[in-house]
Amino acid sequence: MKSLPFVPVVKPFKRALLISLCGLLPFSVQAEDAPLNLDQETLLLASLGDLQQNQMTGAMDKLRALIKEQPDFKLAQLIYADLMAAQVGTISSMGNNDLTDQKALQGLISEARARMSVERYKPQPGTIPSSLLQMSPNQKHVIVVDTSLSRLYLFENHEGVPQLIRDYYVSYGRGGVDKRTRGDLKTPLGVYFTTGRLTDEQLPPRYGSGALPINYPNAWDQRLGHTGSGIWVHGSPKDTFSRAPQASEGCLSLSNNHFTELDRIVDLGETPVLIGTGFEWLDQASWKQKQNAFAQVVDGWRKDWESRNTEVYLSHYSEQFNNGEVDFKRFANHKRRVNSNKSFIHVDIENLSIYQHPDNPDMFIATFTQNYKSDNYSNSSVKRQYWINENGQWRIAYEGEPKKGKP
Repeated sequence: MKSLPFVPVVKPFKRALLISLCGLLPFSVQAEDAPLNLDQETLLLASLGDLQQNQMTGAMDKLRALIKEQPDFKLAQLIYADLMAAQVGTISSMGNNDLTDQKALQGLISEARARMSVERYKPQPGTIPSSLLQMSPNQKHVIVVDTSLSRLYLFENHEGVPQLIRDYYVSYGRGGVDKRTRGDLKTPLGVYFTTGRLTDEQLPPRYGSGALPINYPNAWDQRLGHTGSGIWVHGSPKDTFSRAPQASEGCLSLSNNHFTELDRIVDLGETPVLIGTGFEWLDQASWKQKQNAFAQVVDGWRKDWESRNTEVYLSHYSEQFNNGEVDFKRFANHKRRVNSNKSFIHVDIENLSIYQHPDNPDMFIATFTQNYKSDNYSNSSVKRQYWINENGQWRIAYEGEPKKGKP
């Protein structure tokens, strides 16, 4: 990491790590003009912007205002304590004050780095994560979590076009990511959905102001043998404003004020939650082109089913297909037998959503309402499909009907 040169403030002291953190980004808030009634993160960044410009008084004023408003914001307290110490002595690096717990110190430094990366990696206005391919009309919001940045992005559905409306600092599993086994303290990666809400009164204090459970393990996780449960989006412990980037037991943890805001916006059930280690952001023209390509894949499956050419229809399914009850061979034999007795088949798809796995571009998940009608049977149901890329051909590896609160 490139650090800035020595800068004397009041009394000379070595703020090497703090200064290098300040050098991570150009601040969007003009530090000397920033009001004291900003949200907590912006006020913190504005104070560091003051330090970057050697404006000690402005930094101290903002940090005092921040700590007065949010006394449990430990990162702000740490920076303020270091600056106070700088008034009377010399410190060799950030945190050489009374904080002796090195693990806690490193967590706070990691939090500072994560928060300060927000401007450096801020997506361009109007861009959309490439994994967020299509929101259904009844999905009002989508949550996207980039664990590499400790950032949660909230999108709103504007006539089918996702629009970024909020972003928050978020903590994830202290074991890292890619959860596979119970107790590994990792956060899962993939496409999930909220299944409801747990209130403050239903939870121990460590979960803060509430929780939105997600459907880990989903159908694909179960197929892979992944174990564990109880992965939630939730608040922070009541005596802590925010946590280090990796501090939970696998959940996604926000500050309580941010969780409360998020909770007021999103639906209680079936809000998509995309969790990945990095996202490509597309301009709307590129996003629309990609969306159309994936929607055509699903529509090709639908049309070939209607054609009653069963072998062509079955070519959309992987030989690895397994829905937990039947494998591809049994599924194919069943479809050949059923379709041979039909004089017509009509399949209509409504409320289609399509999300690509954030860390596996060779998988996408389609969910929709399927209205099926033939000469002797009709049915309407919700279907979820997991498609995999096999040598350039998209094929269905899992297909089933999700139930509320279940994968």
